[in-house]
Amino acid sequence: MKQYQTIVLVLTVCLIGIGTTLLQASDFIWQQISGNWSVVTDNKESYLKENRSKAFNFDYSPLINCNTIISTNSSIVFTTVTHTLTLDAPQGTATYLTFFNATDYRQFYAVQLTGNDSCITTISIIQSDIKDTTLPKQAKGNFVITTLASSDVQLAYGQPYTLAITIKNATITVLVDNKQVLSHTLNEKLEGGSIGFASKNCIPIIDNCKVYNGSTVVFEDDFSKESIRKIILKGKKLTPQEIEEQKKKQNK
Repeated sequence: MKQYQTIVLVLTVCLIGIGTTLLQASDFIWQQISGNWSVVTDNKESYLKENRSKAFNFDYSPLINCNTIISTNSSIVFTTVTHTLTLDAPQGTATYLTFFNATDYRQFYAVQLTGNDSCITTISIIQSDIKDTTLPKQAKGNFVITTLASSDVQLAYGQPYTLAITIKNATITVLVDNKQVLSHTLNEKLEGGSIGFASKNCIPIIDNCKVYNGSTVVFEDDFSKESIRKIILKGKKLTPQEIEEQKKKQNK
């Protein structure tokens, strides 16, 4: 499993070091980064749900700025990702991502849905990358998001849709209920990475996630059992000397 970097949060004039302890269990195929994700069983149906809606803008990465869950498999190579999606309870500008080819929390591609209080208005293909590779990993705002393609849509909140993302050679195609809505050809061939879901200012409900490489299913979850590994955060207040030592280590 890919180990992601330690994050240092700046609170007023002091720094707090945050480390992660991961519970080891093979049944956990998702890792919660932020938010309040849970597997829900309701009327004999089961699904994945983010329960908090509100996200906090710490600004270390686009995924940490959202409520995010990521696959523990960090080397998924695929031709198709498909799952059902319902977005509920929009608050202001609602944002949802199905992201893929993630090599860390700042480097990934995604299909992004955005909307107002009335409906989902836009579907985009975006890329997130590191802005300045010479900066330490805990630098705030050190990422850039590029919109590669975008299309206006009118999709209803509370309505389930089937979202599919296909990759053929270097072309990404997005389908909603088997209808193509967007396509973009990259300058590079994708080599694989983690997949996941992220949201803010809305409640996403996700089910029947399947990932294919050709006709072979390489990853799937119908959310019929608990599959989320939670991150246990341990905080430690760092002295000024420890902060300087950590900066030196990360700049080596």
